[in-house]
Amino acid sequence: MIGPATTLIPRARIENLQRTGQPHLRPIYAAMNAGAGFLMVRQRSGRFDLPKRGAVVTIVGDDTDHALGPAGFHSKSMRRLLAAARSVIVIASDIEREAYAAAAASALLGASSVIIETRPEQEGAWLDLVKREAPSAALVLWTVAEGTA
Repeated sequence: MIGPATTLIPRARIENLQRTGQPHLRPIYAAMNAGAGFLMVRQRSGRFDLPKRGAVVTIVGDDTDHALGPAGFHSKSMRRLLAAARSVIVIASDIEREAYAAAAASALLGASSVIIETRPEQEGAWLDLVKREAPSAALVLWTVAEGTA
């Protein structure tokens, strides 16, 4: 599934994405092919629901030209999403393939993960939200090297 509204994707399309999709997302497509869910939430997309069962990898896309931080997302939906997560990865730097692979591996083991893609200026706001709403989730932060932001 992709997006706040659930969209079923044919298995052949998932298999094709597994081979030809963006390299950092290929492990997630492979997890989808094995039965995991995938949810992508974009800025200002409004309310969204979580799948009722099964492990899900959710990507929160706040890495556009102007990152909005948590204020750019439906607050109640974000609270529910984070409360259900076993791990949260905040990426405030370039794409880190290992982060996506780790989230996919968690989903294959039955644990839902959230990847928050953001910019350095919103890193602190996202970390505050995650610590408040998902205090027991494993937290990984990928940030820019000091002096390069």
